[in-house]
Amino acid sequence: MKVSDIRKLRDRAPFRAFQIHLTNGETLPVPHPEYLAVPPAAEADLFVVWVGSDWNLVDASQVARMSPLATRTPRRPPR
Repeated sequence: MKVSDIRKLRDRAPFRAFQIHLTNGETLPVPHPEYLAVPPAAEADLFVVWVGSDWNLVDASQVARMSPLATRTPRRPPR
């Protein structure tokens, strides 16, 4: 995976929450663009994802895939 692909998902408007699946089986949620820091340099291979109060430094070569993050939709009140 390229950092530019990750940057495109973060910068798309409107933003849609997604998750990053790593090759070790770990999944990192990105519910908001501010949870993901991607350097501006095109040749960068590293990026940072915040999960709670922890941050994860990730090498782009360790990204297996990305998928939409299941978000809860507000339930309508019963009639």
